[in-house]
Amino acid sequence: MADRESRKKQLTIKRREQIMKAALEVFSQKGYTAATIPEIASLAGVAIGTIYIYYSNKRELFMSVMEALIATPLVSIFEKESSQEFPVTLMAAIKDRASLMESDIMSRFSSLIGEIQRDPELKKMFTERLLRPFLSRMEEFYCTLIAAGELRQFDPAVIMRALGGMVIGLAILRSLEGDASPLIQLPQKKVADEMMNFLLHGLSKGQ
Repeated sequence: MADRESRKKQLTIKRREQIMKAALEVFSQKGYTAATIPEIASLAGVAIGTIYIYYSNKRELFMSVMEALIATPLVSIFEKESSQEFPVTLMAAIKDRASLMESDIMSRFSSLIGEIQRDPELKKMFTERLLRPFLSRMEEFYCTLIAAGELRQFDPAVIMRALGGMVIGLAILRSLEGDASPLIQLPQKKVADEMMNFLLHGLSKGQ
């Protein structure tokens, strides 16, 4: 009985991974509106009905993809590296985001955000189920670091949105500039180092 349950669990994990991988590719290539469940099922190598076992509709699947892309990796990094000094954790997070900027879906990120804005239900889901909980979680991390004396105190709500805006803005600029963008031409490590130095030290030379 235990073996049967274990096999069932492994199959569920495998199916979800297949579907998520296929959905990420289809959404990144065609956008949310043009993508279809049959296309995703075909690419995943599963029946259309199999997708509906795990996701009630295309919005739910899209939200799962965006959460896995945007929020889950960062939360995991901050939880995993919580025992490290903040610069170590920050560099891990920056490298993760720099790597993400090179993915196909980030080349369409601005258009995907536009589609979210035009779909009231999708916008509500994205804001309430992903954006606000993620920002709240990051604010908690920031407050913990303030309490530990590692960071200066600013308004957590403002700072987390400023950091998020910087990452999103870089992704959009990279897409708009195309191959001529320094964010493409410079080595990824150089981009990550510059971002980290800016976040840790700012622009002012200080005293």
